[in-house]
Amino acid sequence: MFNLKIKIFFYNIMEILNGDCLDLLDDIPDNSVDIVYTDAPYIPPQHSSTLTKYKKSLSEMGILENFYKRFIEKIDRVLKNDGMLLLYCNSDSYPMFYIHLYPYVKKMRCFIWDKISCSLGYTFRHQHEMILCGERMNMKCIKCGTGDIFKYKSVKANTKTHPAEKPVDLHKHILKNIVNEDKVVLDTFMGTGSIAVACKELGCKYIGMELEHSYYEVAFNRINP
Repeated sequence: MFNLKIKIFFYNIMEILNGDCLDLLDDIPDNSVDIVYTDAPYIPPQHSSTLTKYKKSLSEMGILENFYKRFIEKIDRVLKNDGMLLLYCNSDSYPMFYIHLYPYVKKMRCFIWDKISCSLGYTFRHQHEMILCGERMNMKCIKCGTGDIFKYKSVKANTKTHPAEKPVDLHKHILKNIVNEDKVVLDTFMGTGSIAVACKELGCKYIGMELEHSYYEVAFNRINP
């Protein structure tokens, strides 16, 4: 049997849950999710983004690698054989995600989010992020005719509700080409719910998971204004 909250989701258009995704994924039935679209942490969450701690986090990438190995194994169980996984990543985490995802899909793609501009700094600045896309064995060709570079400005710092918040319009641009109202989108690292808002506006089914209660509350209020 699976958790009642998850069971209810299959009759509701949206459901968000507060908890560890590795635990919550165990409550989702096999082969029940069409799209996994999520923005996972790029570095171990116990470290801040300051330079010193960031360097330390890179030396402990094994912590994150073990977590995502388990995560992808669980995703393999719940994702349909004609489904798709889209996972945000950067130059540090991309190789790790690719290696662990490759055995479970028939085709790998890499989309690029071009932020159009970048912040000031003393060396090469990051103006883009990557979206690793894995297509399952029975997935049909998506006839969208669009490019794989998406140009959207970042969310302004003074309006962000989460440090890694992505623009809703970016999510909508990606999702509108691969989902319809019958599809179930799973977001295992919901944050403050930007993907949830995109799914609500597109009218597709959505289930979100978020460990931090404060972020969960923001997401809840965004989709229940």
